Amino acid sequence: MKRISILLFLIFYTLVYCQENAFIINNKQVVWQRIYETDKNISQIKNTLLTSGKIKFTLEENNILMGEISNFIMDYKGAGFTKMGTPMYLNENSKFNGTFKLELKENRYRVSVTNIICEGYSLSIYSGGLGISDNGKDNIETLILTNDREYFKGSFQGKPSRIVNYSFANLFDITKYNSTDDNW
Repeated sequence: MKRISILLFLIFYTLVYCQENAFIINNKQVVWQRIYETDKNISQIKNTLLTSGKIKFTLEENNILMGEISNFIMDYKGAGFTKMGTPMYLNENSKFNGTFKLELKENRYRVSVTNIICEGYSLSIYSGGLGISDNGKDNIETLILTNDREYFKGSFQGKPSRIVNYSFANLFDITKYNSTDDNW
């Protein structure tokens, strides 16, 4: 009975506190990375992603695309959550910017997002008529990593990591966009 209890506890702990595996820490910087299946070529992928309006390409060579994400709002509703309990930096008032690299190889493409910056959320503290305000422009490492930038904060595991993962996954999933390649 004791072994069964321990086993159930470990399974529960793993399911509840499991970190989304799309996030890695590389040189004390957060990287979101995901691999997608596709039968499209690099120019078709580029044209499809341009329809989002959130992506700007800065470099294209061989089977690699590099670019920037701008004014991207995390989709906490699409991830299955409500505004209540969602961290301020992930609500609709916050916009994310960053850089990405897309690599195409053998009917797959890998997207890596780095240099993620959150801006737009504001923090105001009022006490005795004195107000202190912050414009809320921070890199994501400040928000989700411990002070030594070696580990994810416990507060990021769970809801926040699922919201960010869901939002980036949908942004770069070309099957979510209507195809503009019509031969009519």
